[in-house]
Formats: sequence, C-alpha cells, structure tokens
Amino acid sequence: MNKHKLLRLSVAAGSIAFAFSAIGSYASAQTALQTKAFVCGQSNGVPATIAQTNRGDVSVIRWTSDRFREAGYSEQRRCLEVSARFQQYFLNGKLNYLTTGMMNNQQVICIANSEGGNCTGLLFTLKPGSDPNQVLKSLMAVRVRASGPLNESTSRLYIDMSQYLEQAAVESEPNSQSDNIPVW
Repeated sequence: MNKHKLLRLSVAAGSIAFAFSAIGSYASAQTALQTKAFVCGQSNGVPATIAQTNRGDVSVIRWTSDRFREAGYSEQRRCLEVSARFQQYFLNGKLNYLTTGMMNNQQVICIANSEGGNCTGLLFTLKPGSDPNQVLKSLMAVRVRASGPLNESTSRLYIDMSQYLEQAAVESEPNSQSDNIPVW
C-alpha cells in the first residue's frame, strides 16, 4: 500500500472515530442540559428534593417522614442534605442510576454507575424494617409508565435517572406538588 492511501485511510478512520466521539458527547451534553440543578424546595407545604429541568420542576422526593427527627434529622434537614448529595453527584456526572443497598449495616437508597452495579454513593438511609425496593418504587415508579426507566432485572431495583427526569411529570406550579405523587 502506498503512503498516500495509508494516509487517506488513517485520516478517514480518525474522522469516523471523532464523529462517534462527538455524537456520544453531544448525547451526554443533551442529558446534562435537560437538568439544571437539584434543590431543596417546598412542595404542598413540605420539604421536597426538586430537579430543576428545562421542562420545569420535577419533585423527586417529598420529605414527610419524621422517623429520624429524634436523631436530629428533621424533614427539612434531610431535604437539604439529600438534595445537596443529588446536586453533587449530578455535577460530578455520577447520577446515573438510583438503586438500593447496604451501607454501615443499614439499608440505603444510593447511586450506581450502571445497571446491575454496586452502590457508589449514599443518598439516604431508610427506616429500619423498610423494604428498600418498595420504597424506591413508591418514590419514583408511580410517575413513570411501564416502559419507563424502572428495571428490576435483578434482586435490586435500578432507576435510570436520565430517563426518569425526561419522563417524570412536571409540576404545574414551581415548588408545588400534585396529590398523585408518592411521599416518603
């Protein structure tokens, strides 16, 4: 093969690789652009972790349980701390999947890098005796149709956060809550 053919093939292969890389980066950027931030706000008069998206506010968790109040964790404090964790994981590009797991001998809701992956970061601890998969379903699944981001292919539940935020109901008013969204 002569030098010119080899050079043209190398340039063509490099261009194809660059195009696929650019497409992947564009898709990731599109998902990142859809969500602006995670904040602790108010929803129907209770603290709520809210995703601020280009489509509008999406209530992710309403903090109504006072089970941890005696330990110094009011609903407002849990909202602030967990919303900050959502935001940090989001900014670090690690808010891929929500799942369940065990940390420090306690059941938790956590993040995972991939479906089927282990917990890579804590979101919050569950009440003792809770069914982690059921808690995660009640937090997220009601607002997502059967074809949505919910996947229970293993003993653990995984929720694809990009799909969830694309498909979840947007609140009719910023920082408000409709009655059909589950509470925790």
